[in-house]
Amino acid sequence: MAQKNKVTFTVRVDEDIYKKMLAVADFDKRDVNNHILHLLRTNIAYHERIHGKIDTSKIEIKPEEN
Repeated sequence: MAQKNKVTFTVRVDEDIYKKMLAVADFDKRDVNNHILHLLRTNIAYHERIHGKIDTSKIEIKPEEN
């Protein structure tokens, strides 16, 4: 099975938000990375239900975004 390209990026969050995210991830038996991926997938699915499928072929990742 071919692995999709992975993109790494930095997100700055308030320490209190980070601690709460750690608590929720632990409660759901996820590590923080998988918890963030879950949140992103859920948000994208919601957006696509409301606004339609996002065509990623038209989106270019700029060098400073990766």
